[in-house]
Amino acid sequence: MPATFPSTFIPIVGAYLNLPTEGKTEEETAEMIASQYHLAVTTANTSLHANMPFVQAPYAPIKAAVLKTLMDIKESEGKAKLIHFKDWAIATSAYWLSTTMSPVPFHPVNMALSTATFGIPTPIVHIINNGGNIPALQAALLLAFSDEPSPVLYGIPFATKLALAFTNHLKTVRGIQTELVFPGSVLTPLPPFPSPQPWVGMV
Repeated sequence: MPATFPSTFIPIVGAYLNLPTEGKTEEETAEMIASQYHLAVTTANTSLHANMPFVQAPYAPIKAAVLKTLMDIKESEGKAKLIHFKDWAIATSAYWLSTTMSPVPFHPVNMALSTATFGIPTPIVHIINNGGNIPALQAALLLAFSDEPSPVLYGIPFATKLALAFTNHLKTVRGIQTELVFPGSVLTPLPPFPSPQPWVGMV
């Protein structure tokens, strides 16, 4: 299933942001955003054949980067600037580079190539080799922080803009799924060979 930004991240982060600001620290806000991001992408999957994160990276570096962003904006008298989001975007990309994807389901191309085993190849490795478009995420995060103060509760609209930035970033994550393909036929198999299949985009 896709990442759960609509059903978890937006309502939970939005409700948190709508709470009174008294006693709410930047560190608590950073923890909320980073931990809910980590939770939402637990169920993210590759666009083509639904592989999901198998071992997720820790979200602590994202939390630290979000905290730095919030503190930098505060020191700039509340005026968000593009440079404030550089570390956050880099940490999010690094998060995906450190995430291991599940080796199943098998890539459909490798299934078709593995004719000597009734179309069932052996999974070898599934890596993410591009953590997504950093400048685009950086710009999208700035956009989410660029609205003027509102007299109405802003938590849900703001969380929605963050979720949109994260969703669009996921679409730029790339990886390679490599499986051992057994060509030929069941009666006359040929030597197996690794078959790397690149993919682009998660949802």
